[in-house]
Amino acid sequence: MRFRVYIAMSLDGYIATPDGAVDWLEPFFDEEYGLESFMRGISCAVMGRITYERVLDFGEWPYPGHDVHVLSHATLEGLPQRTFSWSGTPGELVQHLREGASEGDCWLIGGGQTIRAFERVGAIDEYAVFVMPTFLGDGIPLFPSPFPAGELQLTSVMAWENGVVRLIYGRYLEGEQDPTMDGNQE
Repeated sequence: MRFRVYIAMSLDGYIATPDGAVDWLEPFFDEEYGLESFMRGISCAVMGRITYERVLDFGEWPYPGHDVHVLSHATLEGLPQRTFSWSGTPGELVQHLREGASEGDCWLIGGGQTIRAFERVGAIDEYAVFVMPTFLGDGIPLFPSPFPAGELQLTSVMAWENGVVRLIYGRYLEGEQDPTMDGNQE
């Protein structure tokens, strides 16, 4: 099981406005960006409690076919089907999920603090970051400080006519290729 990030950020590095809103992404909804293909390889997802609460504000639960683990030290009630609260450490969750590994990978939905916590334990195998051609000026950063230092390998760059650029970075063993790559690097 690999842990993968698939997320959009503004050109200045923010995933949401200061109040957590993501409606700034709506002008870019005319493209699919490979989400359907990505989701076919995902068996579970992890998100922080703040992201979970934001997702609930969207209305219908968008992950009905996946196990979703919400990091929270507080008790969460009324969780959607196949959604679980996790009060342990990110490292313990990584171990738990890898021991019961299913066929697919695990999507680290966010937010930035959750991604930082999983990076700190060395669990993130791939970052698919969509850079949106807009500045927010302020907001919630994708990589909150202090973010762990480290190196990644660029495996794919793709640009859309609307200015969106997807960068995929990964940690792969020497000679290993990203299994999701189809050879169409642009």
